[in-house]
Amino acid sequence: MRKLLYLIIYIATICGCQGNEKAAQGNVIYVSIEPLRYFTEQIAGDRFEIKSMVRPGMSPETYEPSAEQMAELSKCQIFIMVGNLGFEQTWMKRMIQNAPHTITANASKGIEYVKSAGGHEDPHTWMSTANALIMADNICQQLIDIDRADSAIFKQNLDSLKSKIQDTDIKIRNILGNASAKKSAGNAFIVYHPALTYYARDYQLQQLHIEEEGREPSASQIHDLMSKAKRLDVKTVLVQSEFSDATAQIIANGIGAKTKSINPLSYDWQEEMVNIAKALSE
Repeated sequence: MRKLLYLIIYIATICGCQGNEKAAQGNVIYVSIEPLRYFTEQIAGDRFEIKSMVRPGMSPETYEPSAEQMAELSKCQIFIMVGNLGFEQTWMKRMIQNAPHTITANASKGIEYVKSAGGHEDPHTWMSTANALIMADNICQQLIDIDRADSAIFKQNLDSLKSKIQDTDIKIRNILGNASAKKSAGNAFIVYHPALTYYARDYQLQQLHIEEEGREPSASQIHDLMSKAKRLDVKTVLVQSEFSDATAQIIANGIGAKTKSINPLSYDWQEEMVNIAKALSE
């Protein structure tokens, strides 16, 4: 029994050392947000250490990379970004200057951007199972480009991830019911920050938003939103943890709706996508 215990400790020590050695050798990949870390880890397995720029509890709207992150970024092989998030665009030039040898990859390559009701292109491409399949392909190809020796492993992991994404889509559709039957009524919801444009598109829902591009609505805009919400019989107002829910609560009270919390930045992408469907169906 004691020999077996020593063997387990030895194996764990070796594995830990190998992981530390990989980090020391620069086998670190940076991604911009936690959902991308989920996708990348699912495909990379234990071949790379994956780190997020925007860590849990932070907001992309106000995010600024730390000096430590900039230093680590300059040593990593690749930085995978969503593609059109505000901080990615703001900091990209500085990141490239600071890390000229780091490959910058756009996970949303090939995805057609959709505009929200406010007329702005929604950068939250990962909030769609259809988009997630494309992003998974893009991430896998980037990993193969920098590590062809492990390409078979990446492709196998990609297939597994795609199966999970497709299963997630099925679960969402089962929760929301027949999407085509929802086109005429009962398909509208309010969200504080318009992060669900692609989600609404995929499942024939109508997204109404309170804030956009960092601007709080005026009193007249709130009045118009509430009037429209009443006409559409909105029952759910979604709020995100990184934003204040005060205005959302006022609107919910005014239209007789319930507020429910969602987290589009969650690492647990599958679980969160399903949780949103549950929030909209209750």
